[in-house]
Amino acid sequence: MWIAFLAYCWRSGLVDQIKTNLRTNSPDPAVPADSTREVEKLPPQVVFEAPEEDGQMHVVFSTDCSGYQNWQTLLLFHSAQVVGQKGRITRIASGCDATQQAELTALYKKLYPKYGAHFTPDFKNDAKTNKKYDFYNKPWGMKHWLENAVPAIPPNTIIALLDPDMIFVRPLGPQIRGDISLLTDRGIKDEEIVDVIGLGHPVSQTYGLGAPWTNDNHKKFNRGKICGEGSPCLQVNMRYGELHYSVGPPYIAHRSDFIRIVESWTTFVPRVYEDYPYLLAEMYAYSMAAAHEKLPHVQVDNYMVSNTQAGGESWPHVDSLPQVCVPPDEDGHFYAGLPMTTVIHYCQNYRVGELGFQKRRVPHNIFSCESPMMVEPPTDLAAATYKVKSGQKVEMKNALQTKREAFALCVIHSALNSALLDYKKRMCPNDGTTNYAKTLNINAL
Repeated sequence: MWIAFLAYCWRSGLVDQIKTNLRTNSPDPAVPADSTREVEKLPPQVVFEAPEEDGQMHVVFSTDCSGYQNWQTLLLFHSAQVVGQKGRITRIASGCDATQQAELTALYKKLYPKYGAHFTPDFKNDAKTNKKYDFYNKPWGMKHWLENAVPAIPPNTIIALLDPDMIFVRPLGPQIRGDISLLTDRGIKDEEIVDVIGLGHPVSQTYGLGAPWTNDNHKKFNRGKICGEGSPCLQVNMRYGELHYSVGPPYIAHRSDFIRIVESWTTFVPRVYEDYPYLLAEMYAYSMAAAHEKLPHVQVDNYMVSNTQAGGESWPHVDSLPQVCVPPDEDGHFYAGLPMTTVIHYCQNYRVGELGFQKRRVPHNIFSCESPMMVEPPTDLAAATYKVKSGQKVEMKNALQTKREAFALCVIHSALNSALLDYKKRMCPNDGTTNYAKTLNINAL
């Protein structure tokens, strides 16, 4: 299962992030292969002027400072606002220079005053191999934010760690049991499902990682070396690991639990990367850190849809819809009142008919007065019998997969157009020069 997950992320272009250094002009502090690192402090950052109420959910996500992740941030922020996501949202942005910090801070204050950015050094460099691993930014960025957030994070905050390439379809909240959208693996016992997320009870989306690190004969995972002698991580068997540690974003946990996990996560990730120098190293390091801290996660399937061929996601809710290209209601909500995924994680290629979406092909200046908006998908897109790939029509034989891909395209296009329209109305001149044309088809670029 975990090999299949790596394969579909590779096909979607995610692995390219390992090979590409998006910030080549800034020196990167080295990341040692142990936990002795002192996290560099930037000047005090006042992201929010007033303290947040204790016990609320605070959503965070980790990025570098590229244009590629700037547009993703604006889309995530806007989608959260549309669905009524409660609490604050912070972009943990690593490697921004002073000019970028000032520009992003001013932009977010104007467009989304409830949301902001916390700036950190760039942590991408691996000390042992002297190679770039982009995803060191996630654990080390989280550590920097937890230790240096201004105002400080209240003690009973519930923290949700997302990826930047996510669109909110439903608000994310602390309730688990009783949620009409709840989906879990049949192997999860009823007594393991908590009422609400709280101290000692983290919850996360199921990912197809499996738990290969529980195999003591695995050539890529030496958990004795990674977790250390006597670690509870060493006691986890494969089946338990698959049910409680095969997880990915959204990761949701109490602040105190996240502090513990992040401390071990930053310790383990260079050790994992040493023998497993691939995309998913930081995710396996997270799983092993959670096991080391004896914090098994309640794995749910309903937080995300992403891979249209995967199980363990919220696709059953999509499959039950009679029509998947229905525009959102007047409040911007998709399929209001029905069980539905919380986010779309658009780390895939989606193609139906003439339309397609691949995040790495989106123009970095899409949020501008000059850039066109997205083509409006036809309401009958799911009825298409072909897709266009590399300029050639390819027959689509699987009606269910076509329906899922059409859903993804329709929601992504609609959410992105909503965010673009909001940006243009608030940031661009009303003199006829702003481009509102809905002509952009990513599949044609």
